[in-house]
Amino acid sequence: MARVRFDDRLATVLAQPAEQAHDRNVRWRQLVDLVARSNGDADPAFLERALSVIVGDRSGVPEHLRAAAARAIAGQPVPGALLVAFASDTLAVAAPLLAGADLKPDTLAAVRSAASPEVAQLLASLHGPAEAPPPVARSEPPPPPPPPVAPEPSISDVVARLDRARTARARPRPAPAAPQPAGEGPALFRWECSASGEIDWVDGAPRGPLIGRSIAVADPDEGVDDCVERAFAIRAPFRDCLLELGDDGRLAGHWTISGAPAFAPADGRFVGYRGIARRGDPAPAPAAAASPAPASSDTLREMIHEIKTPLNAIIGFAEIIDGQYFGPAHRRYRERAAEIVTNAKTLLEAANDLDFVARAQSVPAGTAAATDLAPLLTRLATTLTEQAAKSGATLDLDLAPGSLACALDALLSERLLARFGDAVVGAASPGEHLLVRARAEDGRIAIAVTRPRATVLAAREDLLDPEFSIGQADRALLGIGFSLRLVTGLVELAGGAFVIDDERFTLLLPAA
Repeated sequence: MARVRFDDRLATVLAQPAEQAHDRNVRWRQLVDLVARSNGDADPAFLERALSVIVGDRSGVPEHLRAAAARAIAGQPVPGALLVAFASDTLAVAAPLLAGADLKPDTLAAVRSAASPEVAQLLASLHGPAEAPPPVARSEPPPPPPPPVAPEPSISDVVARLDRARTARARPRPAPAAPQPAGEGPALFRWECSASGEIDWVDGAPRGPLIGRSIAVADPDEGVDDCVERAFAIRAPFRDCLLELGDDGRLAGHWTISGAPAFAPADGRFVGYRGIARRGDPAPAPAAAASPAPASSDTLREMIHEIKTPLNAIIGFAEIIDGQYFGPAHRRYRERAAEIVTNAKTLLEAANDLDFVARAQSVPAGTAAATDLAPLLTRLATTLTEQAAKSGATLDLDLAPGSLACALDALLSERLLARFGDAVVGAASPGEHLLVRARAEDGRIAIAVTRPRATVLAAREDLLDPEFSIGQADRALLGIGFSLRLVTGLVELAGGAFVIDDERFTLLLPAA
C-alpha cells in the first residue's frame, strides 16, 4: 500500500504541466525530493522516468535552485542513481550532496564514472584517487613514464573553492573586515545557518569553532542570547545580539551578531539565516538621540517584499490543494488548505498595509490633495454596520454639518479609516452600541468611536502593543493591538494623532 501511494505521488508530479519555467522548476524540485525519499519502495519504471526528467530538465533549472535541492536532501540515504545524476552537475550543486553521502564501493565507482571534472577532483579529495586498472602483461618494455601532472587538490582547497563560489553569488554582502595584525583574531566574519539553526558556512574566520554551532537555542555562557532564539522562532530578522565564543582560541570573547531569514525563491520554504558577526559588545545607543533613526522607505519595502514572497507561495500551493488541481484531495485536507489560504491572505493584507506606509513615507509632506471624509465615512459605515451585526453589535454614524475635508491623500484616508473601523468593530461585544462621530474642530477633523467594553481595562501601552489581544472575541486584522499600532503609525505619518480616553478612541486628522 505504501508503494502504491508513493507511485501515485510520482505519477501525479510527472503529469504536472511544465511548459512555463516556474512550473518546470517546481516539478524538478518535487521529483528530486520524491526520488530521494523513495527508499526502494517505488516502481522502477516510475523511478527511471523521474530520473530521466531530472537529468533532462536540469539545464533549464537555475543553478542556485539545483544547489538548494541538493542541500535539502544532503545527509539522507539517497538512492545511488540520484547521486550519479547529481555527480555530473557543477561542483557548487553536487558538493553538498556528495560530501555527506555514504558511498559504497559500487556506488562510488558509478558516481566517479559520471562525475564532471571538478566533481571528480572533490571525490578524489574525499575518497582518494580512483584505483587504476590492473596492469596487462606485456612482452615489450614498459612505456616511458607520463609527464608530471599537478597534484590532486586537498580538501581544504576544495572547501576554499566552494566558499569562493558561494561568495560570488549575486546577493548583497557586507564589506570584508580590515586586515588584522599578525597574531590577532578577526574582527568580523560572515556566516550562514541551515533551517535547523546550525551554522554551516563561515567566511572571514576559522571554521572549526563555528561550524555546527546552533543559533536557534539560547545559551548565555557560550552561545547566543535569547533575542536570537526569539527571532529564530518567528523567522524574524535580528540585530546586534550577543554571541559568546568561550575563553580560548582566536575567536574567544564577545561578539555582536546580526542576521536575516532566507527563503527559497521557488517555493518560499525557510532555508535558514544569513548574517555577520562583529567583535565586541553591542554599541550603546547615543544618549542624545531621542529615538532611533527610522529605516528608509526603500529598506522597509524590501523587507516587506521578503515577507510577501513566501506568503504568495503558501497561498498558491494551498489553493492548488483546495481546488484539487493536481487530483482529488480528502475533504479534511481541503478544509485545512482553505484555512491556510484565509490566514495567509490576512497576513498578506497586513504586509500590504506596511508597504503602503513605506510608500507614503516617500511622498513629500504637504503635496497630497484634500479629501472630503463625509462620503468616505458614509460608505465605510455601511460596511462596518454589517460587520458589527455579525457579532450582535450595532453602529451609528453622526456627521456634524460643515466641511469635513482633511489634508490627506484619498488612498491614505481610506486605508486609515478602514483599519481604524476594523479594529474597533472587531472588539465589539454582543448587544453593544458603537457611535461614530465626525466633526471639524481647531483646524483638525476629529473622528471619535465609542470604546468597546472589552478594551476598557487596558492601558494605552497595552492597546498599542502588537501582541495585545482580547482573546477569542478579537476579530480585528491580526488582533486589535496590531491594528491600533498600525493606525497610530498611519495617522502620525499623516501629521495627526490618535487619542485614547476612558470612553472613546479618537483620530485627529489635519483639516484642509
